[in-house]
Amino acid sequence: MIDQKIDIEELLTNLYNSFDPFQPLPAGDPLYVDCKEVRGDGDVLVDLGRKIKRSKRMTCQLYAGHRGAGKSTELLRLKQYLESQKIFVVYFDADKEDIDSEDAEYTDILLALTRHLLQDLKEVAKPNPILNWLESRWQ
Repeated sequence: MIDQKIDIEELLTNLYNSFDPFQPLPAGDPLYVDCKEVRGDGDVLVDLGRKIKRSKRMTCQLYAGHRGAGKSTELLRLKQYLESQKIFVVYFDADKEDIDSEDAEYTDILLALTRHLLQDLKEVAKPNPILNWLESRWQ
């Protein structure tokens, strides 16, 4: 009976650690489950993807939900979709390395976005004009 209890505890620990709601699934992960039946009829690729792709002006979209509901996973799917449409995407998890979510200022968000934008642009473009502009503002 004690051995069985230990096995159950180990099983529960392994299950708990296998399904970490705070770790988003990468786009295309075979573990992804489409939950739109319980979330609603919306699909991030259709709803947000189409708006971003077709808009001829700046657009802001708010994508919200409860902690662990799959927002980051859906946004990674959206990133993959937009990149397949030849749209440049900067994606980063702000509270992992840039921002303290308990003490964030708008300047923290802007600086984090700028850092990630420059980092991503370095791979696809020549960032010198932007770097020069930022340096002149810094002075």
